[in-house]
Amino acid sequence: MRLLKRILVGLLALLMLAMTAAYLIPLDTYVPEVERALGEQLHEPVSIQHLRIAALPLPHLELQEVRLGGQEGIVARSIKVEPDLPALLAGEVVMRRILVQDGTASLVQVRKLAGTLAMAPATAQRVALRKLQLSGMMLLTPGMALGPIEGKLEFARAGELERAWFAMDEQKITAVLLPLPEQHFSVKAQAHAWVSPQLPQLPLDDLQIEGVLGEQDFVAQKFAVAARGIRVSGSGKVEFSDGWRIQAALAQIDAPLEQVMALLEKPVELTGAISAKGALSGKASTLGALKDNFRFSGEVLISHATARIAEGLRHPLVFDQIKARVAVQPEHLELNALEARLYGGKLSGKMSINRRDTVLAAEVAVNGIAMQSLVEALTNEVLFTGNMDGAAKFSMRLDEFERFPENMQLAGNFHLRNGVLTKVDLAQAASNPGKTSTAGGATRFDDLTGLLNVDASGYHFRKLKIVSGSLNAEGRVDVSPSLQLGGMLDTDVKGTAGLVSMPMVVSGTLNNPVVRPSKSALAGAAVGTAILGPGLGTAVGIKIGGFLNKLFGKNDDKSSNKDAAPKPPAKK
Repeated sequence: MRLLKRILVGLLALLMLAMTAAYLIPLDTYVPEVERALGEQLHEPVSIQHLRIAALPLPHLELQEVRLGGQEGIVARSIKVEPDLPALLAGEVVMRRILVQDGTASLVQVRKLAGTLAMAPATAQRVALRKLQLSGMMLLTPGMALGPIEGKLEFARAGELERAWFAMDEQKITAVLLPLPEQHFSVKAQAHAWVSPQLPQLPLDDLQIEGVLGEQDFVAQKFAVAARGIRVSGSGKVEFSDGWRIQAALAQIDAPLEQVMALLEKPVELTGAISAKGALSGKASTLGALKDNFRFSGEVLISHATARIAEGLRHPLVFDQIKARVAVQPEHLELNALEARLYGGKLSGKMSINRRDTVLAAEVAVNGIAMQSLVEALTNEVLFTGNMDGAAKFSMRLDEFERFPENMQLAGNFHLRNGVLTKVDLAQAASNPGKTSTAGGATRFDDLTGLLNVDASGYHFRKLKIVSGSLNAEGRVDVSPSLQLGGMLDTDVKGTAGLVSMPMVVSGTLNNPVVRPSKSALAGAAVGTAILGPGLGTAVGIKIGGFLNKLFGKNDDKSSNKDAAPKPPAKK
């Protein structure tokens, strides 16, 4: 018994030495023959640095530093080939598994290799393969690398590809491919809680895609994507033979406005919901450059939207609904057939945004807008109320909201009905020419019409006409960015026939306006009263003073800075 044990120990030692020797002995002399055999079967040049034989965990052949194809081929640090021992004993050359580890693979070469393996007839294959497995591989596409990727390709006994499975990032994104005729593949891909290295600001909550992969394109028969509340569904096509081209029919897009603005990296405070449908296309030399070259044409609906025009204002601008036909290009955005519901009225027209300098330009018409809430969204002081009709052309720099209204240029006309001029009583001011100034009160009107210009120097109201039951007035008013008032009004208070076209000076601030008769009118009133007496003499004097002021262009109030119209700020 002791002799038998010694013999067994000796045999075991000899076996271990043999296995070690087999593992340590280089097989590099066989490299050229192996390269030639693999190249003939795969129809691509193959280069191998070293060959080794290993016995654990199962006997296998290891190929080190392997390259398949040319410069844009497949490179692997290690390829382990595990034979199917029962099949070898039966006289068949069958590889149970080939494991490719730690390397890179170009998308073009992978596509060619998959087609070769899928279409090669069993009779032409010297070695049958059951499973091809990938670990730690990077997939190289034009302008982008994906990975590390793990994968598994399963082959039938006849040698044809049955199924391919790939995954990344701990299987947060997976894809299953099934072969179809003419070297096409049916693809089902999905992702959950996955972050793309190219779009880290848009992590995918969920992704589902079904389509067909061809040699030079991928046709997505249907897809659905969800990311940070943004949901997109539709169908499309991706071409990648020469750069990247994308065409998609977007059946439905739903998103919170604030997430859209964050994705566009624009400093605009918007809330609400947006939905859209239309056609999307893009073309770029690299996949990473596609995001800056998309084009979209379709219909957009925005509901319950708010926009904070500038910091410090009490209220945001509120839209009940906005509908438009939208055309988006890399440097330009257009909104045609624009219709919006806001503040009890509607707005229609067209807009465009130059994305390079973030300038918004628009031509709009409004009808039935309740002005008080709208004005409160534009300024902390309400100068007038009423329901407004009008039209305007304007432009605005969207990246300079904090400079409002200096960042805006506007020219338009307006017609307000049944409103109030707040904080000033024009009838009282015109009826008491002996007073040097008046502030407070309110002026109700039936109609207020005029022209409005907005620029860096403030708001400019021209050709103002005020009609009410108690007075008529015409003139101009300016509001500076610091809310200083300046202007002139000619008023006629009804019921006081002796007072005709009383010239009134507007000054003060938007919060504390001051309206008083001009100095020329007061001087004329004093002279007329002295010559002809109160009443008729006062009225004639006021009329003559105002006439002389208009005739000679003399404004005796221009010498007072606080009464003068605001001037444009100096250029910085």
